Amino acid sequence: MALMQWIDEKYSTKVDVCDTQHKELFNRVNALNDAVSTGARQEIGTTLDNLIDYVVVHFETEERLMEERGYKGLDAHKEEHKQLVQTCADLQKKFHAGEAEIEDGTMVFIKNWLDHHIPVIDKSYSSALSN
Repeated sequence: MALMQWIDEKYSTKVDVCDTQHKELFNRVNALNDAVSTGARQEIGTTLDNLIDYVVVHFETEERLMEERGYKGLDAHKEEHKQLVQTCADLQKKFHAGEAEIEDGTMVFIKNWLDHHIPVIDKSYSSALSN
């Protein structure tokens, strides 16, 4: 069963490019969750790297759109992104060094972060950036 399921009413920001990228993030989170459930370390590592790479691309897209449209909440939004990227980079480094595992608790953290960030933080830019 998928860890993350897209529900328009809950997650849609009404910004097509962001919603498309959010859906892809959900796909990648679900792929990581599937890899974690199998316990195959190499697959977990590859899937983790793919997810983190995409997170960075997505954050860059959002921040560029906010900057182009003069969104007043840009600095706070960028700070939230920066904190997550740092957390992910630390986890990624420790995982590949054999100092950390990606487990159910990690997946719950990711789910909870997205469950807060998209409906609360991202939706706050909806009216400023919507198509």
